[in-house]
Amino acid sequence: MSAMGVDRSQMVSSFQEITGWQNVEQCVNCLEVHGWDLDHAVQTALAAHEEGGGRGAGAMEEERAEEAPRGLMGLLASVLGVGSRNRAGRNETEAQRFVDRFNLEHGDVHPTAQTGTFREAVDAAKREFKFLVVYLHSPYHQDTPEFLRDTLCTQVLKDFIDDNFLFWMGSLVDSEAFNVSMLLRASAFPYVAVITTTIDNQTTVCDAHEGLVGREDLMNWLMNIMETQGPQLVAQRVEAEERAMDRRIREEQDLAFQQSLLEDQLREREAEERRKREEEERERSFREEEEAKAAVERAKEEAARNEAARLRRKEDKKEMFAEPEPTGEGVSLIVVKLPDGSRLQRRFRYSDKVQAIYDFLDAFADIEFEHFDIATNMPKVVYSDRSVSIEEAGLKPQ
Repeated sequence: MSAMGVDRSQMVSSFQEITGWQNVEQCVNCLEVHGWDLDHAVQTALAAHEEGGGRGAGAMEEERAEEAPRGLMGLLASVLGVGSRNRAGRNETEAQRFVDRFNLEHGDVHPTAQTGTFREAVDAAKREFKFLVVYLHSPYHQDTPEFLRDTLCTQVLKDFIDDNFLFWMGSLVDSEAFNVSMLLRASAFPYVAVITTTIDNQTTVCDAHEGLVGREDLMNWLMNIMETQGPQLVAQRVEAEERAMDRRIREEQDLAFQQSLLEDQLREREAEERRKREEEERERSFREEEEAKAAVERAKEEAARNEAARLRRKEDKKEMFAEPEPTGEGVSLIVVKLPDGSRLQRRFRYSDKVQAIYDFLDAFADIEFEHFDIATNMPKVVYSDRSVSIEEAGLKPQ
């Protein structure tokens, strides 16, 4: 502590008293990255404390000690949880705001940065089967300007990282990046780490480079990681593609099965509808046949009734002519030629009605017509008025 000077020792003590942090190294580190600006460092520490669920730096150190057997995968699991509960929206804004600020201060010639949260960047790298390069920016560190000028903000490194990696960066003065630095145990700056996903789908830190590094050395370091651990990503990609292919095949098979099932159901429905139509047609034909038979029977019965009635009328009218024919004066002989060429004749009194001639024909002539008229040929006269007498009708000898 004596090497820091009295003023800085008092600043560390004040920082510990305000934040509750017990680890002196962590306190010094936080103050250094904020250029020994106590107010700004306290604000970042308190924000990190809030996002960490109320844990101070000491508590985080104890947690990391307890999780040590789990290795970097367990550590990264904690990193992924940072700020995800109640600050996700703000962290995303922090990432975008830092990139915008960085572009204004240092230009846009740098690896293309993911502008979402750290969690989102890790998830994107996992989806694309790429390594994620993480840069933690310490704005007040003495080596930062040289690192930016000669290494990070060069076209060669930009093209190399853009072609082979995803890239995320954050400033230690922002709470999310500060939390990431603590959980990754970043102790020297500039800090660059490479994160990947293992074959069993666990996320871990491949390696980290702390301190000033030149562009060529950084690129060689990154290429070495690609050569040694890249095949693992290739294997993961192949496995994922095989799973996706299997899934597509299953989906296509399911789709084909569903299509076949729908076609079978359609055929069954059409067959059922056809069966119903045929059944309805058979029932309709049966009804029509039965109705036709019933109509025939009714017609027969009606004809029989009509015939019986005709025969009864015939017999009744025969009785009307049972008495001998009249003779003497005032009698007219009526001769009727029937349609079949036969003749019927009888004497009628002049006073008899024309109806008597019709009754005579009904009784003794075999006439199929229900209604008929009698007529003379020369002259042509039809005797349809049956109520007049024979004399009035002119049917008497001249």
